[in-house]
Amino acid sequence: MMKAILTTLTRADQWVARAEAWALIAMVAVMTAVVLLQVICRYVLSQSLDWSEELARYLFVWISMVGAALSIKKRGHFGMDFFFRMFPEKVQRVAIYLIYLLMGVVVLVILVQGVVLLQRTSAQTSPAMQISMGMAYACLPVGAALMALHLLVIILKEPSEGRRENNPS
Repeated sequence: MMKAILTTLTRADQWVARAEAWALIAMVAVMTAVVLLQVICRYVLSQSLDWSEELARYLFVWISMVGAALSIKKRGHFGMDFFFRMFPEKVQRVAIYLIYLLMGVVVLVILVQGVVLLQRTSAQTSPAMQISMGMAYACLPVGAALMALHLLVIILKEPSEGRRENNPS
């Protein structure tokens, strides 16, 4: 039963990671195009776009949150691996779970506070684009939920993988 759940979660995790990667590619492409368009409009046409800086800023924050989630999946967050490997194997195992616990607490705080912030700001509109600020702030709970999924799969797979893939964040 547990193996079936883990298999299903792992497949979902892999699918979500692919979707995150494609979303990141799209957001970076749009952000680059918007900034380039703003530069062309400002310096070639002497006309500034009112909405371009705001859109680029919101995309950057979304890219940061989705990128952080994908980085958890890839175990690519910065860590002090040099010091970590100096500890004995048993201490390393305990340290890994402490690290995952701390990461989980941080992700949970971001998720809960992101939902609170989203509820408080969804009625507000952005100054230039006149869109709901909820669209900008939704990156917090969405990113945290993605991080939580990746972290859950890593934690559940940890005992079966042992030290093979351990790379503490």
